[in-house]
Amino acid sequence: MGFTEQPPRGAAVTGLPLELTSFVGRKQEIREVRELLSATRVVTLVGPGGVGKTRLAVQAAAQARRLYKDGICFLDLAPLQDGDLLAYTVVEALGIDSQSSRDRVNLITDHLRERQMLLVFDNCEHVTPECARLINTMLRSGLHARVLATSRQSLGVTGEYIWSVPPLAVPDPDGAGNVGAVSDYPGLALFAERAARVAEFTLTEQNWLDAARLCKRLDGLPLAIELAAARTRVLSPGDILKRLDDQFRLLTSDDRAAPARHRTLRAAVDGSYDLCSPQERLLWARACVFARRFGLDAAENVCGDEDLPPEQVLDVLSGLVDKSVLVREEHAGGVKYRLLDAIAHYGRTKLREAGEEEELERRHRDWYLRLAQRFDAEWFGPDQVRQSRQMREEHDNLRAALAFCLNTPGEGQSGLVMLTALIHYWVSCGHVTEGRYWLERALPMNTERTIPRARALRSLGVLAGMQGDSSAAAPALLECRDIAQSLGDDILDANALAMVGQVALADRDAKAALAYLQEADKRLLELNHPRKRHIYILTLLGVARFALGEFDEAVAVAEELRDISARLGERWFLAKAQLTLGLAQFGQGDPAAAARNAHDALEIGREFDDTPTMGLAIMILMWAAMATGDYQRGAQLLGACRGIWQVSGVLTGNSQVFDPTTAPLEAKARDALGDRDFRAAVDRGAGLDLDRATEYALGNGEAAPVPIVAPKAAQADSPLTKREQQVAELVGQGMSNKEIAASLVVSPRTAEGHVERVLAKLGFTKRAQIAVWLTESRSD
Repeated sequence: MGFTEQPPRGAAVTGLPLELTSFVGRKQEIREVRELLSATRVVTLVGPGGVGKTRLAVQAAAQARRLYKDGICFLDLAPLQDGDLLAYTVVEALGIDSQSSRDRVNLITDHLRERQMLLVFDNCEHVTPECARLINTMLRSGLHARVLATSRQSLGVTGEYIWSVPPLAVPDPDGAGNVGAVSDYPGLALFAERAARVAEFTLTEQNWLDAARLCKRLDGLPLAIELAAARTRVLSPGDILKRLDDQFRLLTSDDRAAPARHRTLRAAVDGSYDLCSPQERLLWARACVFARRFGLDAAENVCGDEDLPPEQVLDVLSGLVDKSVLVREEHAGGVKYRLLDAIAHYGRTKLREAGEEEELERRHRDWYLRLAQRFDAEWFGPDQVRQSRQMREEHDNLRAALAFCLNTPGEGQSGLVMLTALIHYWVSCGHVTEGRYWLERALPMNTERTIPRARALRSLGVLAGMQGDSSAAAPALLECRDIAQSLGDDILDANALAMVGQVALADRDAKAALAYLQEADKRLLELNHPRKRHIYILTLLGVARFALGEFDEAVAVAEELRDISARLGERWFLAKAQLTLGLAQFGQGDPAAAARNAHDALEIGREFDDTPTMGLAIMILMWAAMATGDYQRGAQLLGACRGIWQVSGVLTGNSQVFDPTTAPLEAKARDALGDRDFRAAVDRGAGLDLDRATEYALGNGEAAPVPIVAPKAAQADSPLTKREQQVAELVGQGMSNKEIAASLVVSPRTAEGHVERVLAKLGFTKRAQIAVWLTESRSD
């Protein structure tokens, strides 16, 4: 098992999972799958849970990597509970910014049109129809991309080659053989290797026959063998075999229609369940309400009660980790726990049989609703970066909680409250379109004229307005104001009026926008509404002032915004203040000052993965380069900026405000470079992914698009940028984030962000792994 590498925004390649345990056998199977991929556009690996479909797909894809010049995109669909979000998930995995208002499928096909990539769709069985529709559309679009899928059933895609994954070969215990033949039987080799990891187990003449019989009884299923091997901590192979004998007899009488492999896998999981204490079994079942990963706090609050006291949850968790029921993972935000897919399905069945499923789902929802509300309440403060990272790590659980609200009768109002509390997450962390998706699902289901509905309508107006979609934003804001006025919520009405100003700005009516924004700001001040709760108005006021040529007034707005941010200790609006200053200073004829503020805003925007902020910052840096005669750099930044706008779509409407400034600068650059060289420079910039475009804009890299590939030890072409390579070297020297910040003359938060990106790109979870990777890379 392993962690999936997270790509930078705009990246064309997503790495394969880092495999934390050795891969045993399957050489012939890998060869056959690779050959099929060279001849067939869609190959689906099918088989029961636990047969090793994912590991085989990862190995085959890794060994075929060189055939796909634009890389491999790996998508783990197991956490995806809503098939309608499949396209959103693919967009995010491909590095296409998910904030665009364009159809997701069109974004995917446009992105892949000229790329030679392999897409690995893993764990498709619960979203088979959606996968089939998407893949069929991709194939009909004439793309060069190929698909390798894993599923418990075929997808039903036109031209699909269905390849059944066989179990691992195991010896016949009643035939000739001995301990020296272990290498001929991958199933037995897997058992020996995994048992050695947990219990210093060694195959001997005395125990190999019991081990061989055990593997035979498990039909060579890798997951079953691994679970059995984990039990060698407390049992010998013979003892395990005796316990499985009892389980086999029981399961044979349970469901004779079920495939034997399913029954044997169930036996293996049943055996693990039997080894657990009553409290461990209870926590196992209850933890299945989480969407794959969860932390200790979540487990204590969601799973703990009088039957499982919260203060005992940690000890019970530890017991489940020891029994290999839970996988412990280290993330930047701390330790997380994860259930393997087959074990999670088993636990969910136990939870349902106990009649606790809906109650635990409600507790899960309540926990993540409180998390969302706490995020909303504490957003305007010095802990923003950590909060945004925490929320990104909980994205799958937030989706599951929202799905419960929308799918459970009587829970709709809670869904509206949660969606509204997440507005800063949708806006600042790159999920504008998904936030809008949930709101547009929830609002028709909750039509009662309530304050939660009005607030949700305002949130929809914000998100649609950011995308320049006034046809959706305007009616939502109109209804919001109508409800707020009828129920006497003057603050909500004023906030909605401000968003009407945003819509006017997107419609290129800066004069009307200014009037709406000023009126809204005035009303909120008169209502003594906390200034921090409507400083977003200042960011829009600054853009409106710039669009009207009122540069001195724009500076004043930016300075007020900067002062408020400084008092709060927050960073997201500080970046907006620096952008506004940059715009105004450029308008005043000071491109150097504008570039300095844009540079700082870009650094902050990267901390949040905030594409609109980064795009605007690069745009200002492009202006500054062209205004000072550096047309080559300016043209490359123009290409990078266009690429960001294309995949972002968030400020498509508002970005037109800046066309009067960009157009004459672009014309001068074209005249200075000549049409051919100008277009070549723009194309070089457009070919950069967001991470490399950012490094180039900050002066840390060259504007030459270099494919990012999934890392492996001792790889000559590093997947890291120049600055990230510097950071990796400093980590390898044992430096802390604070020491790295001092060495590079950056803020500690920026250094922390660099380190996390290095870990993500290399697929690592610990800093020590970076040092090992550096050593092996140098020895290559």
